[in-house]
Amino acid sequence: MSDNQQGVLVVGDTTIDLYPVDGTSISPGSRFAWHIGGTATNAARWAASLGTETSLVTNIGTDVMGELAAQHLAGGPVDTTHVTRVDATSPLTLYVAADDDEQWNAWVAGSCYGFTPPADPATLVASYEWVHLQGVTLPTEVNQTAVRRLAEAAAESGTRVSFDLNGRTNQWATPDAYRQALRDVLQHCDLIFAGTDDLAVAGVDRTPVGVLELLPPNGSAMVFITDGPAETTALTVDDGEITEQVTVTPPSATVATTAGAGDAFAGAVLAARDGGISDLEELAAIGNTAGAAAVATIGPFDADGSGLTADLF
Repeated sequence: MSDNQQGVLVVGDTTIDLYPVDGTSISPGSRFAWHIGGTATNAARWAASLGTETSLVTNIGTDVMGELAAQHLAGGPVDTTHVTRVDATSPLTLYVAADDDEQWNAWVAGSCYGFTPPADPATLVASYEWVHLQGVTLPTEVNQTAVRRLAEAAAESGTRVSFDLNGRTNQWATPDAYRQALRDVLQHCDLIFAGTDDLAVAGVDRTPVGVLELLPPNGSAMVFITDGPAETTALTVDDGEITEQVTVTPPSATVATTAGAGDAFAGAVLAARDGGISDLEELAAIGNTAGAAAVATIGPFDADGSGLTADLF
């Protein structure tokens, strides 16, 4: 990192998330509350709300919901200089509660989902200490080439690369296709976030052994493997070998929805790393605390976009 690099550049998706007002039922005449979501936008707002200079690269539609989203983000702590208005509809997601689980319906096809690739990736990333990339924009039909080029440009310029796997079974024809796409990016990464479900989508073991399969033989990175309310496993990999490994149990939380927990974890850890914290166990605890705060409420960010704040570090 050079002296003129600072803050975090988060690159990825923005969605409009709809929740039934009563929290459960959907029927004719149901009322919905909307919140700005998307893995990248969630992570960016968490990092910014914890005091880190954060910029967002994403697309927002030109429809009514896109206009509202643009106004909402502009009033918040995240720098929106690199947000692109695209002449398309905004991607919508609908939360559906179930007795034993929760699910999402998404309307993404034909929308502005993803981000507009920068004309000069090297110039864009060069002024930041960190660039954080998202697995949901990794499929070929979204932004695969652009994600790979940003990772390569960042590594060449001395910008540290962070990546959240965010595996979705409906985005990949086979686990092998997902594994190959991940390997193309993870070889450049300094910080990796992987849920056990992500590793399952990649068809590898849901443990540090599985992560090592995705890294080059001489790869080095700090890795966090999350598993919902179960223990988080954090490890340091140097030249292909695990040199440190700890497990940290998340604090107990009343779960309103699990949506955004992983994004909160990543955003909080990015803020902590940008602030100079490097202790593996402390970072895992910070991420767990943010994740627990995120699951406790639906739409955790205030209407003015200021975000949910907590004494994490």
